[in-house]
Amino acid sequence: MRAGREVGLELHHCSTAKAAVEKFMVHRFQGVIVDDQDGPSAALLLRDIQASIRGKNALIIALAKADAALDTVFGAGTHLVIYKPLTHDRLRNGLRAISALMARRRPRASPRLKVDITATLNVDETEEIPVRILDLSEGGAALSLQRSFSIEKSLRLSFTLPGEKDTVTTIAELVWKDIRGNLGIEFLNTEPAFTRLFSRWMKAQPEAK
Repeated sequence: MRAGREVGLELHHCSTAKAAVEKFMVHRFQGVIVDDQDGPSAALLLRDIQASIRGKNALIIALAKADAALDTVFGAGTHLVIYKPLTHDRLRNGLRAISALMARRRPRASPRLKVDITATLNVDETEEIPVRILDLSEGGAALSLQRSFSIEKSLRLSFTLPGEKDTVTTIAELVWKDIRGNLGIEFLNTEPAFTRLFSRWMKAQPEAK
């Protein structure tokens, strides 16, 4: 629950699918987070919610294992997947992505730092994939790419910040994936040079203030 408060989301926990459906029908919620640990119950929950009037516009988020079949997950109407194991940072960044999706649906969305930066994603030190950075923060980024890869492989993202000359490289971890194929990554780099450069650039951006 603390991760939700940190990104401005109020979360309500339900121990059973029946309890979740009953609460959803009584109160107004913008989204539903479903754990894939109990596949049949999760499927029934999604079916009942999506069949309701309130559920037609709700965001559906799945908590999934790394080896989950994404075609099956997204085929159930899921908008976003957050990968297990759920560390605090991974959950917080996933919830931040949910908050951003909700903001897009509101008439007056909260300001976000949107960018369009060409970058290179090094996967497992064996292949380089061209990507575009869509959103950027000090903790991570949202990426657009044209191909998929194994989520269990190690990642390094290299890019040049607008207005800067030096290319920065950071170790990253995949946090979420949405229905359009966009990815959310968390920066794991702790090198002082990267932190100083990135912090200075972020503070100079009007949208980040």
